[in-house]
Amino acid sequence: MELEHKEFLKEHYNNYETALSGYVRNLDLPVLKMYEHIYKTYINPTFILTIWCGDCRMEMILRLYRYYESLPIENQISEKGEKSEVVENQQVIIKKTRKKKNG
Repeated sequence: MELEHKEFLKEHYNNYETALSGYVRNLDLPVLKMYEHIYKTYINPTFILTIWCGDCRMEMILRLYRYYESLPIENQISEKGEKSEVVENQQVIIKKTRKKKNG
């Protein structure tokens, strides 16, 4: 998934949280168009959003974020916009130790 799309989805994550609650607030047309573009790019290229249909908007948002959350961890971005890295599903911990001085 392109970085621009990931950042958009992360920025508008509150829309997904409201959709999980069973409603979607009124969204600006550019936001809806971007959701539709991302949906067409990754899920269904023949999808057409009916913007006046609240259930249609809600289902699109739910499916899109489910798809986003199903991506492997290395394809998701962290809060700081950094790419996280997984090494064979193992967490690497580096400890710093101080050497004791004799005398």
